[in-house]
Amino acid sequence: MLETFFPNTHFIMKKLVPSLLVICLTPIIASAQARIGTGEMMDLYKQYCAACHGQNMEGGQGGSLIDGVWKYGGSDADIAKVIRNGIPEMGMVPWKDVLDEEQIRGLIILMREQKLLAETTGLLEKVKPLGGVYSTELHNFKMEKILEMEDILWSINFLPDNSTLLTQRSGILWHLKDGVKTEIKGTPKVHAVGQGGLLEVSPHPDYESNGWIYLSFSEHVGAKIDDKDASMTAVVRGRIKNNKWVDEEEIFRAPAKFHTIKGGHYGSRFVFKDGYLFFGIGDRQEGDPAQDLTVPHGKIHRIHDDGRVPEGNPFYNNKGAYKTIWTYGNRNPQGLDLHPVTGEIWETEHGPRGGDELNLIKPGVNYGWPVITYGMNYDGTPWTDKTHMEGMEQPVHYWLPSIATCGIDFYEGDKFPGWKNNLLATGMSAEELQRIVIEDGKVTHIETILKQQGRVREVASAPDGSIYIALNTRSPNTGVLWRMIPLPEPQWTSLFNGRDLSGWEVRDGSSTVLVDDGAMVALQQDTDAFTYLTTMKNYSDFIFEVDVKVIGDLNSGIMLRGQSNPNFKGGNLYGYQMEIDQSERQWTGGIYEEGGRGWLYSLEGKVDAQKAYRKSEWNHYRIEAIGDHFRTWVNGVPTLNMIDGKTAEGVIAFQIHKLSKSGGGGAVYIRNARIVSEDAGNGIQGIEIPAVAMDAESTSTGAE
Repeated sequence: MLETFFPNTHFIMKKLVPSLLVICLTPIIASAQARIGTGEMMDLYKQYCAACHGQNMEGGQGGSLIDGVWKYGGSDADIAKVIRNGIPEMGMVPWKDVLDEEQIRGLIILMREQKLLAETTGLLEKVKPLGGVYSTELHNFKMEKILEMEDILWSINFLPDNSTLLTQRSGILWHLKDGVKTEIKGTPKVHAVGQGGLLEVSPHPDYESNGWIYLSFSEHVGAKIDDKDASMTAVVRGRIKNNKWVDEEEIFRAPAKFHTIKGGHYGSRFVFKDGYLFFGIGDRQEGDPAQDLTVPHGKIHRIHDDGRVPEGNPFYNNKGAYKTIWTYGNRNPQGLDLHPVTGEIWETEHGPRGGDELNLIKPGVNYGWPVITYGMNYDGTPWTDKTHMEGMEQPVHYWLPSIATCGIDFYEGDKFPGWKNNLLATGMSAEELQRIVIEDGKVTHIETILKQQGRVREVASAPDGSIYIALNTRSPNTGVLWRMIPLPEPQWTSLFNGRDLSGWEVRDGSSTVLVDDGAMVALQQDTDAFTYLTTMKNYSDFIFEVDVKVIGDLNSGIMLRGQSNPNFKGGNLYGYQMEIDQSERQWTGGIYEEGGRGWLYSLEGKVDAQKAYRKSEWNHYRIEAIGDHFRTWVNGVPTLNMIDGKTAEGVIAFQIHKLSKSGGGGAVYIRNARIVSEDAGNGIQGIEIPAVAMDAESTSTGAE
């Protein structure tokens, strides 16, 4: 998806009058992803589909369209076949005589969008920082703000001394060294209109010996259309001496006849390889020229790094072809990088509404735009029903809905070792940074590692292995440079030596606790009082993991920050208790406040969490108590995310419920108890459950 909306020529000729060639784009820029679930396709869905599948695709007489379960195949082609031909024996009528192929394609895109919306809450919660700590699958990190500017921060790159080059889209090149930002004077004049301005910056691979720095930008050289200034992407190189831009040389300039008044799709990223410079130019919001080999629009180009055109380019000898073309059919390539191991060139480009692409760039290949796409128009009308066509390359991966992908970078540093050689991809409208694992030319895993912190336009790894990102906001335009700081792995301390109860004490009740076969075993015996096996040390912030097995007809739990007061409850323990529930209710992982408000967070209606517990078997628990946040997992399944600031410190204890006077009984087995108590917040784990804040005055909602 793009920052702006403008139908390309393909649809201007069909649906718009010529006088609408230029419109004000700014108000639409900020709301690109907000269009999800709107427009003609949603109207069509409500007219024909909602009665069976629900207003929000949640299901009804027909199945859910957003739960990822597809009885007849989940590919786009499978779903289209079902819509087209129906499943009469299941009550699904055929729609081929009512809906055309473009409309069917549009409905599929709409389903994909709605599925994302259904998943958004959990994703947002999982990547939300806690205490400034961002949690991911392999590394936790914090964000350090480096600088802020009153405009769009477009490109980040580094010199060998680890100092930073930054482009401000309005036309300023900055050099940041030792915390001091210096403007480089004398850089080219830019045509800063729409998406245009000063764009990419990159030093030559042999910068230390030749000093060359390359810039791409939008320029106006005097060409006009309908008395309006036209522009195009240009590339120059120069050197920086005494904070001035000098020795400028032209590397690429398109003749004025190719300039256009459209305000976007300039492309502009660089890759250096084997003495060549690769760079992209978007379709300039005109669409059809991306398939035209006589124009530079919608292409990846290859030139020598001094600007000469290589005779080995795939269309060099084609009569009338633009000789620098390396690939074509590229809508707006704003991400370009070299794989550090394979040497392959990878590219990301904006689709329309849906259909952003990740492509492996190969010489002479047609990537299909605007003939094929996985997206639709911004107004929710179909673009085309075609996603495949002979002679046109398929993307390695596509985003549907769009994330408005921009800069990309293969991580090559050592500060985040688990991310080595993974692709970091930005998303502007989705406001996210993704980590993409690529193996044998295929995407095998994608993780969102940052979301809703701002429009992520650029990501770059520094020579020292640090990762920098550019976050931008609108109204007014601001750009902020951030550095991601990796956090060390948490240091675990064992709370059980496997031999005896050192560090623990038994209190309040008279049930017996002993050690047997490497486990602490609490036998349910007391008919009058709860017995607790408790640490002899208080803990405030901590991450606690343990395996527990409950045998028999009894209730148990893990007390968190337990308290005792001789003037309350006879001095017995009270406080937060994570429930271990053997009953059919299955509320294991919820929190009950013993001696206080009763149930603070039950698992009523939380089906996935209720299913996590395995009755009378070993179960693994993870409990995070960080400040006023409590989060629990049962066998790896998130069960609770609660905010409550009543108790800041206390003991950890295992409850052995009092024995029923009618008999019964059982035992609680405990092993592998370990804790992180120093800088525990640095070791948090992301959780998909939205946080719920407790009312300090709330009362029990049920018996324990």
